[in-house]
Amino acid sequence: NFNHKLTKFNYEKKLILIFISLFVVIAIIEIFLRIFIPQELTSPFRVNGKDGSFLNMKNASAVHFFNERKITYKFGPFHNRAYDFEAKENKILVLGDSFTFGWLLNDKDTFIYKLNKKFSDYYFINAAAGGWGTSDQLKYLIEFCSSIKPKYTFLFINTDDLVRSNLSNLFYLNDDYKLVSGENKIYAIDKLTENFFYKIMVENLHLVNFLRYKISKIIYYKKFKDKILITKKKERDSKKDKDLIFMQKLFLEIKKEIKKCNTQVVFINLGWKSYDDYNLDDKGYININFLNEAKSFFKKNSFNFIDLNSDMKIIQSNKSKYIIKTDGHPNELTNQIIYDFLSKKIEKLIY
Repeated sequence: NFNHKLTKFNYEKKLILIFISLFVVIAIIEIFLRIFIPQELTSPFRVNGKDGSFLNMKNASAVHFFNERKITYKFGPFHNRAYDFEAKENKILVLGDSFTFGWLLNDKDTFIYKLNKKFSDYYFINAAAGGWGTSDQLKYLIEFCSSIKPKYTFLFINTDDLVRSNLSNLFYLNDDYKLVSGENKIYAIDKLTENFFYKIMVENLHLVNFLRYKISKIIYYKKFKDKILITKKKERDSKKDKDLIFMQKLFLEIKKEIKKCNTQVVFINLGWKSYDDYNLDDKGYININFLNEAKSFFKKNSFNFIDLNSDMKIIQSNKSKYIIKTDGHPNELTNQIIYDFLSKKIEKLIY
């Protein structure tokens, strides 16, 4: 019995020593990273939505670091970027990608905030999210539009929306050219972003952020390979003008959804890239023809369409002045310019 207790004591002692050693090693690595390779302690602010779509967080806040920038985002009940405006009965739902979200910008510097301030009779619900394409926006409408009940929905079209929809499996055309709802794969590690303790560690520990960055690169590569497989299958199955039909079908499906929640949609091309700069890439799955034909398509289907392509030529010709350096997203100046162009055009539609 004595030998058994002694053995157990020695085992527990070794276990404690192992934990202490691990703690010391981790502490040394943490101190080293803080001094020599400091990490940007950006909070996770994305969660998994229905069918594997990505959403912003809900009823929470997050800090986003990039170089000298430190931005705090606040999120509302509809996975929207929340501003400090009083909620109104008349709501405008905003859908788009990171440009519309206001990536790395304080609230007051985003063009959606500026629009909300000008049109104070309305409450803007900015549900735009980084990396979104038209498929993600349609999924969001299906899930949330009836709950929000917006009077208007502003859907911002950007340069990569069509590519992302093709890379996604949220919607696709079957052999009969019928639009079918699908789903994207959710990886187990993606669920970590929704874990409270993980969020706390990411916000405070440089080592966790370092590991997060390395693991994210591996996961991103895996997801990219999966998306390429989806794309190659679509290429094998593709016929003439299938991409164009796919995009048109997505927008026609949006038309059905807005009727269900009784909202008026306004499609807005941000015009970040000139039509002259659009070309099919080597893989041939990007459909640029849609934007070239968008005006006639939206008119034919009785959609309100605002095209900023001509207005944005000042930015198209010299982007270096209008982007966040080494990041590429629109800076504060660009958001002011977009607001100036949009405010006058929107005023004619909603008043």
